[in-house]
Amino acid sequence: MKITNKKYALTAALQAGAAHDFALFKSRRQFKREASEKKPYKPGSIGPSIIATAIKKEFGSILSRSERKMLARAYKKPLQKFYAQG
Repeated sequence: MKITNKKYALTAALQAGAAHDFALFKSRRQFKREASEKKPYKPGSIGPSIIATAIKKEFGSILSRSERKMLARAYKKPLQKFYAQG
């Protein structure tokens, strides 16, 4: 089929381009993920880590790295590093 009217030809071309763009948009969309089967985390159920326990044993409370750096500078001692076991 040949369209002789330029106005109709332009309309058909624009509609074809829009339909192509819409089809690409629909084909590339991401689908929703399925619900997770994991149980939700309850705060306080895990307990402190090995590192947090070691810091608490050393300083009496759990201090951040910057707080431990300030204490090391104040007492002119090297900063003690705590590493994860394993």
